[in-house]
Amino acid sequence: MISRMTHGAIFPVAVFLTASLALYPCFAEQVAVERVAREPAIGRAIAGGEAPSENKWYAGTFFDYGDVVQGSRLGKWTEMTSWFGRTYKGIRGYVSFSKLERFEEKDYTGNLGAYVKLKDYYIHEEVGFGSDVDFIYKFQHIAEVSHKLYKNLSWQLGYTFRQYPVNNTHLIYPGLTYYFGDHYLSADYGISHIESRGTGQFGTAKMSFAINKHLRWTTGASVGQWLYDIYGLSTEKEYGYIGFTTFNVEIRPGVHLNTGFSYGEENPKFIKRSYTVSLSADF
Repeated sequence: MISRMTHGAIFPVAVFLTASLALYPCFAEQVAVERVAREPAIGRAIAGGEAPSENKWYAGTFFDYGDVVQGSRLGKWTEMTSWFGRTYKGIRGYVSFSKLERFEEKDYTGNLGAYVKLKDYYIHEEVGFGSDVDFIYKFQHIAEVSHKLYKNLSWQLGYTFRQYPVNNTHLIYPGLTYYFGDHYLSADYGISHIESRGTGQFGTAKMSFAINKHLRWTTGASVGQWLYDIYGLSTEKEYGYIGFTTFNVEIRPGVHLNTGFSYGEENPKFIKRSYTVSLSADF
């Protein structure tokens, strides 16, 4: 059975990687790694309890307040992201807009994406653009796919490209997710390639448990190189970890409140403590 599944998955994966990588010829902060750590498994994002109901509009807002130590500097990083979209016949489309602040500088982004549920696959595609950027990407492309490998075990593969004013980054993260009941465990191995500078590595593990039908607890961590890439140093000098935990509460049917905390460190001297809250609803 495993060999038949693996053979049947070769063509869709080849198309997925070709479409993602062929779009681009072969010093910026790597918030992409933090996104990979925090976001739910792609199957949960499309079909899980936190996902919007089928054939409905949905909207939400996310806020992240971060206390940051960067060398001798003390300050804040914040993000405010709002989104809206619609689910229809297995497709969850969305548009999002973000305002990001790093110390006194502000950047803005807009993103368009969709989660797609096929017979044996979950797929996520997103493109985004930054406006008059100081530190965030000018262009972003996210491509992720998940497929059932055997019984409750699924594999996933993700790719994120970000074009910055100074350099471009490529993030590739294959992994596995094991579902049991309404819970799951996942692990990803990440490769972070920064053009003209080289390649770093990191690992991410997380677990998510349904405490009851209204409350979900998720926690995880990433460890490795260039998790934030604040100073633009080599992989031997820039390494650290990110840990996070979140609680998702269903206030009423279709309305979810999510609160969380994360802590990250990276050598030589970068610390980020983040407090997050989001509210989403479908209608």
